[in-house]
Amino acid sequence: MASQLSSLELKPRILYEVARAAWDGVLQERSEAICHLVCEEFSDIATRHRVANQIRVAMGLEPHALDTVAGEDDENALMGLMKGPFIVNDPEACRQCPVVETCCGPDCPLQALTKEPGGAVRLDHSKCLGEGHCLTQCSFGGLTEKSQFVPLISLLRNQTGPVYASVAPAFAGQFGPGVTAGKLRSALLQLGFADMVETALYADLITMKEAFEFNEHVQSVGDFMITSCCCPVWIKLIEGRFASLAGHISPSVSPMVASGRIIKNFEPEAKVVFIGPCIAKKTEALLPDLAGAIDFVLTFQELAAILSATGINPSSLPDEEYPTASGSRRIYARTGGVSEAVAQTLEKILPARVVNMQALKIDGIPNCQKILEHAANGELNANFIEGMACMGGCVGGPGRIVDMDISTAAVQRYADEAAAATPVENRQIYQLLSLLGWSNSSDKLTKDSPASILLSRHIHKSMG
Repeated sequence: MASQLSSLELKPRILYEVARAAWDGVLQERSEAICHLVCEEFSDIATRHRVANQIRVAMGLEPHALDTVAGEDDENALMGLMKGPFIVNDPEACRQCPVVETCCGPDCPLQALTKEPGGAVRLDHSKCLGEGHCLTQCSFGGLTEKSQFVPLISLLRNQTGPVYASVAPAFAGQFGPGVTAGKLRSALLQLGFADMVETALYADLITMKEAFEFNEHVQSVGDFMITSCCCPVWIKLIEGRFASLAGHISPSVSPMVASGRIIKNFEPEAKVVFIGPCIAKKTEALLPDLAGAIDFVLTFQELAAILSATGINPSSLPDEEYPTASGSRRIYARTGGVSEAVAQTLEKILPARVVNMQALKIDGIPNCQKILEHAANGELNANFIEGMACMGGCVGGPGRIVDMDISTAAVQRYADEAAAATPVENRQIYQLLSLLGWSNSSDKLTKDSPASILLSRHIHKSMG
């Protein structure tokens, strides 16, 4: 192998081997053999310590100082009982990095990364928001994220209950130009999922709620609402660094959380797996006021490893699409999609209010920080702020497979193919709301209506 091979090329190989062994039910027995195999394959750049830790992280375990994969107290992580943050660093790998000049420390917009004497990078988790683009800068395994697919694979193999896949709209274009939503659904059914649902369907619900929330909270000059509840880094940035603005955050949960809550409202024994390009979603799923809705989070890269390990090729499968979401919700995956969706919905249900909506769309953490500083200083010329941590929106997430430009174009085509332009024309939404006890004449999806409670934050105690 050429000396230019890096951990960014090593990672897919390790994910594949770990997924294959997990699917065969022999991961614990084969983990050291995988380490030996990969070390031989990448002998010119890989030390056993570095490879062993990357295998551990792929298994959902913390890096350690040993040259073996196995360590103490590993079983909890293998069962899905995660400990600690998902983004982790291995200082020993940094010390072995052959690159003299690296940009992994100074490039963190949150100053969460620092360089120690000797070259080791240290990650300050009190500053890190879990956005994850630092992982794409690290070329030697010093920074990486834990995976959850080992306990998920066990769940799918054992088939103890229904497991649903909630797939983010940014999937479009990720698994090849010919892989439609229906082909991906067929692949997930082959893996053992009970069904695949579009996260965008639940974005339809959230968009209707956001429109009603805007109508209620933005009444006069100076009122504003901070939204993009779909981006956990944006919300965490406000709560942690701009606490004075927290009262302006939309009370809605993200479409991911909404999908899990609603599925479990109808099937309490179900498990729900979110699949998307975002690493921070792994942390969001465990937040105290949101926990229980989503059981596991996979990135597109991790799903690709599982499909490859099981020999499932989505492009060769039948197209079994069951479209449910409107076009305006499928564009949640790109910057500006949320504000455009809410404006389109306002125009349908509250046309007199849409003229009062002044939206700002921001992406990238530095830009998000700047606009929040303006808001905190009272210098804001907008009443609806959409923030996305990743440049380009979710399509730019670090767990993506293809280039952002390819994904953005594919998402737009996917949106254009939708039968309904907005949730107002989407029959699926009214059927779902009816099942949740919604009445169009009396319930505006705000305050204490049953549907609103299910779609709002801080309701985990009422879920039973």
